[in-house]
Amino acid sequence: MIDGIRIDLTADELIRHLDERIQHHHDRAAECDRKARNVADLQSSADGDDDEDPAIACWPSMVHDQERRAARHRSREALLVFLRNHVVANEIYRLSERDLKSVELLPADETARLFLGD
Repeated sequence: MIDGIRIDLTADELIRHLDERIQHHHDRAAECDRKARNVADLQSSADGDDDEDPAIACWPSMVHDQERRAARHRSREALLVFLRNHVVANEIYRLSERDLKSVELLPADETARLFLGD
């Protein structure tokens, strides 16, 4: 009898998956950084104008929010890189439901997904 969810992955399968998730977080962090720069540029150019972009006026903290999201993606990327770098070659990993969430094979929870925007 197996207690709970247990999934077996080879080290190679786990590394491939971690590489995909690392790239995802790397790309999302870069996208958030780009958005923050774009909004900061718009806000600074709008400082002298009376016709401020309505989206910026509605969300004055957008630069900070994008920077915070980028930092969270970079933090997640760093954790996944650490995990990937410590996978023992030629082993079989039996992952619990909690493990599956931590390596992003299952969603951690709806709140985290909404916060990260993924």
